[in-house]
Amino acid sequence: MKSKIEQVNIGIKKALPKVIYPLIPDLQELEIVDVLIDPSYDHGRVWLKTSVESFNEIKSKRVDIQNQLSRFVKLRKTPKLTFIIDDRYLDHIDNLFNKIEDEN
Repeated sequence: MKSKIEQVNIGIKKALPKVIYPLIPDLQELEIVDVLIDPSYDHGRVWLKTSVESFNEIKSKRVDIQNQLSRFVKLRKTPKLTFIIDDRYLDHIDNLFNKIEDEN
């Protein structure tokens, strides 16, 4: 059975697209990679795979996103979210380029 904090992480991860896309309708690419809320529920981190432009737009709407999130995830207080670009794909691209260089 999942703990309460794990359930909150999953709930927020599922709710974020429902909140972000109406606020930023021209958003082209977005993947919510992970959500990690601290045990006090005061703060949370959200890892995103998206373009830099989209990331900046999401960051600029952080307060609106948090306010709308409270409609989907019922908590005593909505955590202050910090958005982070998930750059693990950059490591993957570097590995692909290294493989190509090794083959030549």
